[in-house]
Amino acid sequence: MQGYLNLGEDNYAMIDPCVFVDDDGQAYFYYGGGGRCAGAKLKKNMIELAEPLTFMESLKDFHEATWVFKRNGIYYLTYSDNHREGDKGANRMNYATSKSPLGPWKYQGVYLDPTGCDTSHGSVVEYKGQWYAFYHNSVLSGRGNLRSICVDKLYFNPDGTIQKVIQTGKLYSK
Repeated sequence: MQGYLNLGEDNYAMIDPCVFVDDDGQAYFYYGGGGRCAGAKLKKNMIELAEPLTFMESLKDFHEATWVFKRNGIYYLTYSDNHREGDKGANRMNYATSKSPLGPWKYQGVYLDPTGCDTSHGSVVEYKGQWYAFYHNSVLSGRGNLRSICVDKLYFNPDGTIQKVIQTGKLYSK
């Protein structure tokens, strides 16, 4: 599981690994790049795949930065897309949901708009009953590749969909 995996005829960089451990203790490995995301169960030793990689389907405009979590029986796969808004920043954070950690996935939309960085990466965690979105921006540096960590509260609708994150830090603008 180093920088490249042989995925048939197409060898390409797979980056931004993520490990998700389900309620039953089963660990899963995910990563992606080049427009594709893959995942598989991990063996108990946590360093070997227990099965061949499966490509995660129905992820609209997948770019990189996979993150998986579970809430109320729903699996969430978050990732950055290829979106660009002038010089405001490249990616948005999107998400899909499933009833299984390896899909099939249903694309649900954007939960975090561009942050002013060259790329957007994020994670979602629960702490003491409150959910949080972690991400980065360039407010302190004013440079898209020199990033500062940010955290904001994350809210869900009754159907399990994610409400758009309200970025509380001042966004960088030229």
